[in-house]
Amino acid sequence: MKELQRRQRVKRILYSYPSLIVMAVICFFLVRGAVGVMLKERASANKVEELEAQSEALESREAELNSEIARLETPEGIVEEIRDKFSVTREGEYVAIIVDDRPKATTTEKSASERFKEWWEKLMRIFSRNSNTTN
Repeated sequence: MKELQRRQRVKRILYSYPSLIVMAVICFFLVRGAVGVMLKERASANKVEELEAQSEALESREAELNSEIARLETPEGIVEEIRDKFSVTREGEYVAIIVDDRPKATTTEKSASERFKEWWEKLMRIFSRNSNTTN
């Protein structure tokens, strides 16, 4: 009998409003912490993906630079790079510069913006005349 009374008293204390409020507050903080951990995990996964993509881009850039270095280590590559950078020729070589001498076509037609400006000015003149006569 005393055991039954003790159980009922514990049950009454556990199911009382103050204890339920305390348990709800504890649950709130536990859920909040779990959600925070989940959000951090997702952010970390996104950051890992970005870093992997950046790493792949850097590796491809490194391969490109290594191939360019290998090209520049050859005598042909050095000569080609000097010609590109400084516009020089070897002894006995000549450079021909071709200039396009054709005249460029000009139009006498007005552009759409000019036509719109003229139309707008005419419209404003009409309205300004009407407003002056009514006053």
